Amino acid sequence: MHNVSFYGFDVGGKAAIGSCSHCFHPASTDSGARTVTFSGLKFDTTVTTKIKYQFPFRDIFYDLDGTLTGLGPKSWATPYWRHNE
Repeated sequence: MHNVSFYGFDVGGKAAIGSCSHCFHPASTDSGARTVTFSGLKFDTTVTTKIKYQFPFRDIFYDLDGTLTGLGPKSWATPYWRHNE
């Protein structure tokens, strides 16, 4: 996802970026674990949650320039797993 802006995003309980769509459904064969790259993102003050991880919690978001994580270039955002500490 590159050069995307999020404005007026005041939807309660929702996030600008979600991981997986309907992976929780019994008929789904999706196991997650994809690496998706991001750069050039813009979020206005209405975005209170940037990422919402969903089952199976194996997503890997690679932030090329730090605009997703705020941690600088070449940073990562993943769901919490103790072995990643």
